Amino acid sequence: MKGLTKRQQEVVEFIENYMDTNGFSPSVRDIADNFGFSPKAAYDHMTALKKKGIIKTADNLPRGLALVKRSSNSENLIFKIPLVGTTAAGAPILSEENYDGYVSIPQSLLSRGDSDNLYALRVRGDSMIEDGINDGDLAIMLKTKTADNGDIVAASIGEDEEYSITLKHFYKTADRYELRPANSAYKSLISTHCDVHGKLLMIIRNY
Repeated sequence: MKGLTKRQQEVVEFIENYMDTNGFSPSVRDIADNFGFSPKAAYDHMTALKKKGIIKTADNLPRGLALVKRSSNSENLIFKIPLVGTTAAGAPILSEENYDGYVSIPQSLLSRGDSDNLYALRVRGDSMIEDGINDGDLAIMLKTKTADNGDIVAASIGEDEEYSITLKHFYKTADRYELRPANSAYKSLISTHCDVHGKLLMIIRNY
């Protein structure tokens, strides 16, 4: 990569290899231990790489380092999007207890350039199969708290402390919310309270 010192290049390659092997990013301590740095020196290297647009860091996420450019091809921009669990248990959807690594998405597949506003959910169940959304698919979501009628959203319904995030069509009337499945075998979820956590941007499927 142009503009990097030899040591910075080595740090980037270590981050790449670590993420490819483990499926999640290294911590500052992992980087420090690998190179014999102090944690402060490792943090300074990460700060320099962030300023050069090589990495991003996600606040409030464990191991929240995202590699933007890979050394193998500096022109190929890769977004590392947080993968979160399918249940929220009353906590914010991007809180630590829901964090489950990253999903790598080429910029060319995204119509939006701001990866900071994206996250991924793994689809569970068959309630959206008539829209071509299957169990095990990855749903790439745009973070938002609002939606228009008909949008496919990640949302929770009801006011219980323990609730699940569900992927459904969103509808709002004057006095209630409806989360409508795309499977005739299931009924809509209806409540006077609904929290929208994101709108569906794209589906990724492994064959």
